[in-house]
Amino acid sequence: MTVIEKSSPVQARSTILSIKNVSKCFSENLIVMDNFSLQMQEGECISIIGPSGSGKSTLLRVLMGLDTIDAGEIDFQKRLYIKGALDPRKRTLDELARRKVGMVFQHYTLFPHLSILSNLILAPVKVLKKSKSEAKEHGMRLLERFGLESKANQYPSQLSGGQKQRVAIARALMLEPKLLLLDEITSALDPEMVEEVQKVILQLAEQKMSMIVVTHDMQVAKSVASRVVFCANGKVVEQGRPDEIFKTPKEARTQEFLSKFLLNS
Repeated sequence: MTVIEKSSPVQARSTILSIKNVSKCFSENLIVMDNFSLQMQEGECISIIGPSGSGKSTLLRVLMGLDTIDAGEIDFQKRLYIKGALDPRKRTLDELARRKVGMVFQHYTLFPHLSILSNLILAPVKVLKKSKSEAKEHGMRLLERFGLESKANQYPSQLSGGQKQRVAIARALMLEPKLLLLDEITSALDPEMVEEVQKVILQLAEQKMSMIVVTHDMQVAKSVASRVVFCANGKVVEQGRPDEIFKTPKEARTQEFLSKFLLNS
């Protein structure tokens, strides 16, 4: 699988996301985010890696507004987006900002009874109140962009896993998000299909789409990202350019994790 060199994320770009001291517990003994902090620049593609239970997918669910937080704040586009509190009445979520965040899940979540194009236009018509003709035109442009225009009138069951995942990415883009979250979207795919999806992510990265990619696939992590963030025990342990993290990790916990994948030799 080809690894494309990417420039350093340290550039004169504005901060799109600021996660400050976020904590999240599912029970007294299950802390999934522990004073978690992370800054993200506009147009950056961040891969988040780490052991199971380190809070990676929970972070995406929080950013999507699907899970609440017990403490901390999250700014999005320089405005308060989410404020945490133990008391649910004191928690806040900016619903308008949430519409600017898109998410693609591991298992596609396409509607099986709708055609591919109908899957794409459903949300823009209902949420953004676009006309069907406008939504269809946008949907076809995205399908053409991802090499799926011939599948517009087919159904999800007629597509391969890689094609379904590309459709799921296109569907998320239909709402024109400013931040795209990708949660383990290659984990159920064979290597050839992984490469199909990886090419789409790289295409978006080249177009400066702000993305956070959570993955257990170290090849995907180092291939698509401008920055890799290693998390463990609900915290950011280490972060840096892909070559720094995979070739010369500084923290012992990062070294231990990556040694299992034989990638830091």
